[in-house]
Amino acid sequence: MSMLNDMRRAERKERTRQEVLDAAREVIVAQGFAATTARDVAQRAGVAVGTVFAHFATMARLAETLLDETVGQALAAVGDEPDGDDLVAQLVHVSAALYDAYRADPELSRQVLSGSLFEADPDGPSRRRMGEFAAWVGTRVHAAVTAGQIEPIDPQEAFLIYFALYFGVLGLGLRGELDAAGQTEMLDRMLRRVFRSAVRL
Repeated sequence: MSMLNDMRRAERKERTRQEVLDAAREVIVAQGFAATTARDVAQRAGVAVGTVFAHFATMARLAETLLDETVGQALAAVGDEPDGDDLVAQLVHVSAALYDAYRADPELSRQVLSGSLFEADPDGPSRRRMGEFAAWVGTRVHAAVTAGQIEPIDPQEAFLIYFALYFGVLGLGLRGELDAAGQTEMLDRMLRRVFRSAVRL
């Protein structure tokens, strides 16, 4: 019986956590991240302010979690990577899914990115996600170098270059300066300059 009660408590806790996240998303879209308080989120979710902080220690952590949820859903929806050994095609394929996710809710994306970019919790979800993503990119870069498909480059350096280009193109999309096709074309073009083919034609 105790185990059943524990499971029910865990389910209720997770349900409340998701309700807080959903409420925060709605409030941020309506009034912007900078103007959003824990009290606003609690009121929208129908919970006490203390409940918000029981799940998210700070508003920055709440923003990080919202952003991580968006990223996680996009990565899960990517599905199979494109066929072949084209490193750039793989990176652009994943990036396009992320751009689509941010574009689906541009106001929330702009607010959360600007509000959490320089306040990332070292133990927060975005740091964990970034580490996992860096490892994913690094593995593919290493494989491409080993197979002689691209010129040698340090995987960690490669990730930093890729992420800087990815983020710059993301910003152009969120500001409305590039559409979906423009984002992927620009990223593809820039990445091909970085990850030059080791095969001389």
